[in-house]
Parts: sequence; C-alpha cells; structure tokens
Amino acid sequence: MTDMKRVTVSIPDELDKKILELRKDDRFIRCSYSEIVRCMLLAGLEAELVHYKTATTSPLS
Repeated sequence: MTDMKRVTVSIPDELDKKILELRKDDRFIRCSYSEIVRCMLLAGLEAELVHYKTATTSPLS
C-alpha cells in the first residue's frame, strides 16, 4: 500500500480529453491516468514556483 494521500478531484471533460490524449504520447504510454495527472500537477506547481521566484513581489517568499 502507498503512503500517498488520496483525494477526489472533479475533472472537466475538456481537461479529461487532454489527459487521455497525453496517453498517446511516448512519454506517457505506459502511465496510468492518475500518474499522468500527478505529472501534470507537479509540472504546473514547479512552473508556478519558477514564476513566483522571478516575479518582483512574491507571495511565497
């Protein structure tokens, strides 16, 4: 069993279709739906952190 926290998130149809399209990409072909969502969340969070670090006023600092 995993130590990851389980959450329920409602995914709009448009986002669901984009996630399913990613499964066709070689990078995600063997990934489950939840693994793809985790990868996208992590990439988005990292991008936000970079954005805030380069902004003149950062709410995270």
